[in-house]
Amino acid sequence: MENEDIKTIDEQQEEPKIEEPKLDEEAQKEDKPYNVAIEEVRKELFTSYSRTRKISNIIMFVVLAAIVGIMFLIMNNNPVLKYIGFGCGGALIVGMIVYYLLTRKKFPNKTKDYISFFANKIRERMFGAKPYENVTFDESEKFALADFVGDGVYKEASGINSRNIIRGEYKGHHFTYGELALLRPSTRKQQVPPLFVGKYVTLPNDLEFEGRFVIVMQNEKQPYDLPNDIDDLKVLEEKDGIIVYGPEGADIRKVLKGTFLSDLRKIKIEGRLFNVNVVVWGGHSAAYLSYDDAIMAVPFDKPFDTAGFEQSFKDVDAIIKLLAGE
Repeated sequence: MENEDIKTIDEQQEEPKIEEPKLDEEAQKEDKPYNVAIEEVRKELFTSYSRTRKISNIIMFVVLAAIVGIMFLIMNNNPVLKYIGFGCGGALIVGMIVYYLLTRKKFPNKTKDYISFFANKIRERMFGAKPYENVTFDESEKFALADFVGDGVYKEASGINSRNIIRGEYKGHHFTYGELALLRPSTRKQQVPPLFVGKYVTLPNDLEFEGRFVIVMQNEKQPYDLPNDIDDLKVLEEKDGIIVYGPEGADIRKVLKGTFLSDLRKIKIEGRLFNVNVVVWGGHSAAYLSYDDAIMAVPFDKPFDTAGFEQSFKDVDAIIKLLAGE
């Protein structure tokens, strides 16, 4: 499962100033539901893209026809026709350069505006109301690979793509949210699937114990993104779709609140959600939620999947509530 590039401090930051995208200004002025606004802008962009491709194809056909005509004139024995051919050839080259200079940034800029608009709308929908507070977002911020080595969930990652890193408070508990892909080593001849693609959430905790617990909820029919850095742990429990790994002889119920596992089971591995890995250390908790491309990719040629995104928002909200101990 591939995706385009996708990307922790405890101190609060001022809300960064982000320029409002220029696409579909009417959708921004009106107080439309987030999914309606996103779909309108997506359709506008895709229509523009389709129109641009048609124009480009027409221009290409005209240029090819012109080249054939110019070659005929240049190869003609008539000197006048040769000069006309060279003149037309020069005019064609100049025209192509001018067209390129006028249009080269038009669609990329529209795409950049759309991605920013999409991210802002999703952020507002996920964390724009209580109990979420002091939410900050910086489009330029990226995760570093070192941020995930210490979790003890995935190893041998050679690279990372991340985006939409959001920080805030949930009922007074600081959290960090982001979307990321942890990449395996690959070569030109062999492309390998990533270790993980999905949403990541981390919160501090006030627990004190030795070692760590890794709790896995997987799709039994088609497991995805399973942890591969748990060789030092033992299977402590395997029941109702949940596998608990931890130090030999450890009792997770004595460390975490008694309803932790039952609350985790309320998150269903279905629809767009493929897998959930939760890791708990003394002082630090994190969750990796694996999703398919319909959720992790910015929608472009296909309609916005409202049901899928709404389910992912509920999943993230449930994970933050669980890790916050609420």
